[in-house]
Amino acid sequence: MEDLVLALDLGTTNIKAGILDVNGNLLKVETKELSVERDSTGKAEHNPDVIFESVISICKTVVQGYEERVKIIVPSSYMFGFVPLDKDFKPLTGIITLLDTRSQETFHELLQIVDYDQLYNRTGCPPLFLYPFAKIYWLKQRKPEIFKNARYFLCSKSFICLLLTGEIYSDPSVSSSTQMMNIHSLNWDPYALSVLGIDERNLAKIVPAEKVVGQIRPKVAEMIGLGKDVKVLNGVYDSGAVALGTGALQGYYGIINLGTTAMIRVAYPKPVVDKDKRKRFQACYLCNNRWFIGGSINNAGIILKWFRDNIFNLPYDKMSELAAQDDSKDLFFLPFITGERYPEIGNVACGVFFGLKSHHTKLHMIRAGMEGVVFSLKLAFDALKENGIEVSELRAGGGGTNSNVWMNIFANVFNLPVKIPQAKEAALLGSSILGHYALGHYKTLDEATEKLVKIEKSYLPLPAEVEYYSKRYEFFKYLVSFMREAYQKHFELFSTK
Repeated sequence: MEDLVLALDLGTTNIKAGILDVNGNLLKVETKELSVERDSTGKAEHNPDVIFESVISICKTVVQGYEERVKIIVPSSYMFGFVPLDKDFKPLTGIITLLDTRSQETFHELLQIVDYDQLYNRTGCPPLFLYPFAKIYWLKQRKPEIFKNARYFLCSKSFICLLLTGEIYSDPSVSSSTQMMNIHSLNWDPYALSVLGIDERNLAKIVPAEKVVGQIRPKVAEMIGLGKDVKVLNGVYDSGAVALGTGALQGYYGIINLGTTAMIRVAYPKPVVDKDKRKRFQACYLCNNRWFIGGSINNAGIILKWFRDNIFNLPYDKMSELAAQDDSKDLFFLPFITGERYPEIGNVACGVFFGLKSHHTKLHMIRAGMEGVVFSLKLAFDALKENGIEVSELRAGGGGTNSNVWMNIFANVFNLPVKIPQAKEAALLGSSILGHYALGHYKTLDEATEKLVKIEKSYLPLPAEVEYYSKRYEFFKYLVSFMREAYQKHFELFSTK
């Protein structure tokens, strides 16, 4: 019987695990919602013990019936998460997620002491408070005892690899989202580390995503129900896995991952940084000698989750049905409820409904929320075009692709076809491409991609809708610019309490 891949994806709000065969068929999948520990300071952490228990329980459930056939585990995880560990590998805090905003407190200090022009050209990361670089600096300034006792600073995926193998590794895709990796050498950057007062010994060793980093620990294998000879692959970050699962290696496509957060990136044969001084996008690494150029936003699916949990008490499919019934009637939503990493919007942004009147209903508010997410992502897309990076179509993955109305909005705002892969779980498929290549089932990653990625659905732009959204997008850009000063004043007022 053929060998199988166990793909594990740690997201901010969910953890997923799937079993995939050599043809990319998803034989079984399990999903579990994760809680984020929050408070009024901006804290947003995952409990490491809960994460470990979740990894074990979801893997144990999904492998049932396939225990003898699973030969490799391929993890993926969210960007910007990190956890400090002591010399005995014990977490000193929770896993600080991408939603944590406490590093805003000390970010102004970093702006004074760091040459961000140099840092951007070295790391490909714009000056933002969300990177582990800024969060480690915050930890050093605000939690000096924890910083002093920290022996290692690991990203969330490295922490998963540690749990599974007992070894500490990172890959270039995750590492390039820390603002501490040099995108030209694909090693930790000396200038970035010198600012923080740490060195490479405090960080995971960077090895390729397609490299096997060890075998599963016997105790963990027993807990899950797997054999002791199961390998663990390094893997890529979650949006990188989505990119592989949507065909990023096949051409110059705009890859969209629409989950809790969202991105638009292009797999490119060399690193590119913004020629504009605004530093509007990031030059991540993907794998297989492809860099992953583009931008991301904090606020995407989390907007609908916020609507669901705090305002409308409606399931996602019902909200999507409502949004398809009408346009937003000149209502706009700036969807920055967790701050925003995109430089044009700024670190201190917050959510705003604009144009709200008595005739507006939840239908219009939900649709305006969806449109605000798409408009925000198009800002990064426009920056790529200005730097000579052109795309022929969009490929989309993530939970947001389940909404037909949202995909139509993307097609019309971007004026490009949007293609959705047949695989319902693009991140799991992307990890399986790496896994089956590592097992020797395919000679190259390009061959594996050609075989496993199949397109199921396409959304085409409509000329009338393109014109309609072009005008709305221009006004959205005006609102973003107009609100920048108000955001800053609001932040200063709040921070003086």
